[in-house]
Amino acid sequence: MQDAASYHHILSCPEVSRYSDIPHQPTLKRSERFISWMSKLEARKKGVAWVICLSEQTDSHLGQQSTEHKTVIGSIRINSIEKKARCGMLGYEIHPTYWSNGYATEALGAVASYAYTDLGLNRLEAWTTEGNAASDKVLLKNGFQLEGTQREKVFLHNSFHHIRLFGRLACDKPSN
Repeated sequence: MQDAASYHHILSCPEVSRYSDIPHQPTLKRSERFISWMSKLEARKKGVAWVICLSEQTDSHLGQQSTEHKTVIGSIRINSIEKKARCGMLGYEIHPTYWSNGYATEALGAVASYAYTDLGLNRLEAWTTEGNAASDKVLLKNGFQLEGTQREKVFLHNSFHHIRLFGRLACDKPSN
């Protein structure tokens, strides 16, 4: 919950909510509810969530210890796990300032490894709204395959949108 204000700043970016079911300009209370939901996923054994941070080491001066400052730049999570099918559904957001730096690709690679190795999942899925080429690229770099387009599957921001379903099996290898 200590990251709620920083995460609210990310969710409030129109570029972040453009392709997702995140409301444009969510209230701080709504962002806090989202953080609370994410923080309870693992305890409920329904998923797992992480806040993505950049760490900066500040060197000490005059004999003081160094300190670490973290900047919250996004989140990544397994939103839900179908235990019987050993399948997880992914979601992630990154603040636009940090787009195109490989952070989402790196985070997704780590989460996929954790999902297959530690959670014993066989399949991960993610959907993107048609037109979200950057997110498609992150998934493809991590070995996900485009499995199809579902026409007008979601209603976002007052209109229906096609979604693109991506999947990766434990035996699939990332392309990067």
